[in-house]
Amino acid sequence: MPRLADMPILKRYSYKKAILFLFALLFLFALPAFAATPSVAVIYPELRAPYNKIFSDIADGIEAQVNGRTKRYMLKKKYSALELNQWLKKNEIKVCVALGVRGETATYELANNIPVILGAVLTPKLITDTRSGISLAPSPDKLFSKVKKLKHGVSKIIVVYNPSKTGWLIRNARSAADKNGLELITYSTNSLSESAKIYQEIFTRPDIKDVAIWLPPDSTSVDNRAVLSFILEQSWAHGVAVFSSRLSHVNKGVLFAMYADNVKLGQSLGKAALDELSGNRGKIIGMVPVEDLQIAFNRRTAEHLGVNVSSAELRNYDAVFPAK
Repeated sequence: MPRLADMPILKRYSYKKAILFLFALLFLFALPAFAATPSVAVIYPELRAPYNKIFSDIADGIEAQVNGRTKRYMLKKKYSALELNQWLKKNEIKVCVALGVRGETATYELANNIPVILGAVLTPKLITDTRSGISLAPSPDKLFSKVKKLKHGVSKIIVVYNPSKTGWLIRNARSAADKNGLELITYSTNSLSESAKIYQEIFTRPDIKDVAIWLPPDSTSVDNRAVLSFILEQSWAHGVAVFSSRLSHVNKGVLFAMYADNVKLGQSLGKAALDELSGNRGKIIGMVPVEDLQIAFNRRTAEHLGVNVSSAELRNYDAVFPAK
């Protein structure tokens, strides 16, 4: 190969151009594969602060996971299905991540058969071959594992639930109970008044000392007032651990609750979107509980139940009540 210094000036100039051209081609071919990959749409409701933070945090997590390949579409209360479809077509969207009930509903009206991944909903209205998702309902496996570690001697988990709201979650909970060596005892309810009567019966059980009570994320089976107050009053009297899938219950007196880590949930939804783009459904088939969780703990309730937690262990919780 001739040396550049030995070439005439014109020939040397042409040689440099050829080298630069080759480097340009190499650069183009070396660009990340995602540069030409169709975008992922994140569809979520337009809400005022601070309620919009849940959705914006999830959207941020999705965007981070897919390396910025997202386009966001905020749904007004009176959104246009036609405008949404036009926007999806214009942006060559191949996968939709639909957040919240409004996002889920909007995707029923999509003109083409775009795969939909649901997020930030507790109970999906419809799951099909092209619709799967991650619920806001915390993983029963993680809940059961935690209560077993905290409250020694627990061998049974009791849950009062509404089949139309959380029936799908109870099916998941049965497998989680078996995995953790626990017996899951279920009571179905359709109203708070019915739930109140069931809980009155529960606290007369002769085996109540071996029981922990799980409060599912369902306002028709337990509220934040009368029914919850009765459960906590009786659990305090009987030394029964009560744990919840709702953060608001911890400040009221339940031992602990697990709830979604919104950014990490977004990352998991982003991974599911990438799987769809690659033609691989991954691990999400149908609706699954959220595994990306934070945990809140009530140290006063723990002391009453004889649950010993060190200062170092308390620092591992995301929220501790009552606050110092």
